[in-house]
Amino acid sequence: MNPTLLNGLTRIGLVITELVIGFGIFWLGQLAYQKLFRRMELNLELFVRDNAAVAIALVGYNFGIIIALAGVLDKESATWLDHLISLASYGAGVILLMLVGAWVGDRLILRRCDCAREVVEEQNVGAASAEAGVHIASGLILSAALGGQSGSWIVGLVCWFVGLGVLVLVSALYPRVTQYNVFREICKRNNPAAGVALAGLLIATGNVVRVAFTPDFQNWAESFTQYLVVLGFCLLALALIRWLTDLVLVPGVKISDEIVNQATPNLAAGLIEAFAYIAGSFLLAWSV
Repeated sequence: MNPTLLNGLTRIGLVITELVIGFGIFWLGQLAYQKLFRRMELNLELFVRDNAAVAIALVGYNFGIIIALAGVLDKESATWLDHLISLASYGAGVILLMLVGAWVGDRLILRRCDCAREVVEEQNVGAASAEAGVHIASGLILSAALGGQSGSWIVGLVCWFVGLGVLVLVSALYPRVTQYNVFREICKRNNPAAGVALAGLLIATGNVVRVAFTPDFQNWAESFTQYLVVLGFCLLALALIRWLTDLVLVPGVKISDEIVNQATPNLAAGLIEAFAYIAGSFLLAWSV
């Protein structure tokens, strides 16, 4: 058989096998999400109660998993069998760490809300959007922590926990920037605009953490100095984005007023703020 054709068929077979393993990881991750984390009947929520909030949170969780797996798929392996074994083993680790990230989101980032009740019982789209933001940010951090050709699981775990700490810190400082009680808006007023804006900030923060941790690990002193310098610069730049959003994207309008001081919260304002954070994080990623 023609060597080019043989290589092509081998590659197609590998891609199909990767897809099968990938969807198997999604299935296991979704099972863990509903049985271990939210403790709910997923089909009941999605297809009987038509609970859009659960769907938003779940899609964010699955999206986080696929982003995290990108770091694994980039790794080089000696053989295709080693590659598939690596994908399956890392996939199990990704599910576990995504659940840890979800727990941190519930207990430390969204601690002022009872997210399980808000998402499952109250069908609170704002709370679900914020939870989805936590999941996607976790996936972005994991993609860098587990990616690269150097380092080890220990290095990856340290980067992972540093990234989670940054998410907690940024979420705690965010209400000072917005000058309104973000979590009261999400949990008491069921404000979808506030939830979407917070989700955008969390995703952007996860993205700048990913950028900071992308360079291959050399040694603890050199690499973590580099990581922290880049991370600090990106976070400072991210802090300017909201001011620029008011000034450039929506001149003459204060986004905070549109989100909280309207009889009906302005979801468009929340989407614009979320876009500004995420777009800014990608501009930083491409510039650093």
